[in-house]
Amino acid sequence: MTSVTIAELPWWDLAEVADHDAAIFGPTAWTLGYYWSVKAQNGTIMFAARTASAGENGTFDGSTATQGNTNSAGELAGWVVMSASGAEADVMTIATTEAARGQGIGRVLLDAGIDWAKDRGAEVVHLEVDERNTSALAMYASFGFVEWGRRPDYYPGAAAVLMRLRIGD
Repeated sequence: MTSVTIAELPWWDLAEVADHDAAIFGPTAWTLGYYWSVKAQNGTIMFAARTASAGENGTFDGSTATQGNTNSAGELAGWVVMSASGAEADVMTIATTEAARGQGIGRVLLDAGIDWAKDRGAEVVHLEVDERNTSALAMYASFGFVEWGRRPDYYPGAAAVLMRLRIGD
């Protein structure tokens, strides 16, 4: 069983995240400079998932997730960047590394981001996703996100699907 820790992403891990971001998202990836500028903004949070150990099949089912302060120990498995202002929050970016895909880590990160938004009084969470990213679309739908629009040609050769989740009472 893989043990995962979810914690606020420290500044010293930004370069590692930016490197993974470039490998995952290619021309639409955030730059290290952009990560720095977002980290400096009020009303934003960055969470990282780090794996501590792997069991016989190397999968993660969410039962061993913990939250705490990260010391950058363990391998980076994913991250989420959230922003919140008033009653609205945004999933600015979320990703899992290639090695960590299909293990439920994205779900745990999204849960942490939604909980953070709720704690700040958000009533709705927005996100956008490449229409070709069927695994992400399925995960968001399983959380209750609904499509409310599209941005044609937002990504190279694809539209962005605009989604929202109501989390307020």
